[in-house]
Amino acid sequence: MDIHEAVKYRINDLCQERNWNINELIRRSGVNQSTVSELMTGRSKHPRISTLKRLSDGFGITLSDFFDDDIFEDVTIK
Repeated sequence: MDIHEAVKYRINDLCQERNWNINELIRRSGVNQSTVSELMTGRSKHPRISTLKRLSDGFGITLSDFFDDDIFEDVTIK
């Protein structure tokens, strides 16, 4: 699995845990809707760390917590 797929999976997983849709995450994180859309559809394959930090803040977790998931153990970077 590449990093983009792992990030997308993690975002979806965190949204499901909170019973949020992507619009709720956008509202809470302040990340632009088009940025999140590009990330979730695969048009943006290399998310900025600042974007992931803002999304993590929206979830109420640290960036370290965001990456603390088994999905990232076998990630490849292309």
